[in-house]
Amino acid sequence: MRKLKLLFLICAMLTVLGGYSQSKKNSFTLKIKVASFKNIKGVLRVCVTDQKDNFLKSCAFSKIVVVEDEAVSLKIENIEKGNYAVSVYHDENNNDILETAGLFGIPIEPYGFSNNPSMTFGPSFKKSVFKMTSDKDISIKLK
Repeated sequence: MRKLKLLFLICAMLTVLGGYSQSKKNSFTLKIKVASFKNIKGVLRVCVTDQKDNFLKSCAFSKIVVVEDEAVSLKIENIEKGNYAVSVYHDENNNDILETAGLFGIPIEPYGFSNNPSMTFGPSFKKSVFKMTSDKDISIKLK
């Protein structure tokens, strides 16, 4: 009976550890480089979205990085396989609001998206989406 309990305990531990190592293989690291800062005031706000309906509304992952140079590099870890889009903006006055102006709310603080899409018809998840199937490096230019 004692050997049976020990065997059961070992099997349970191997199952848990096997599941842990398996889940680690399905998570990846996203490295993001953002360039073209016009000044080094404030912070960069980063939002990674995994669903079209949440684009520009909520983030699956987010990060805030102090701007100290003309370019900022950061990484977000433990991202599962899937489709993602990244939006960023340079919050120059660090007030947690993307400053806009005019009737149409055109941003006056620098912003950007993954894939660096044309902004002719505004941002979209479709233009910014990329597949995450392994570790990935992306570059975003601020507009």
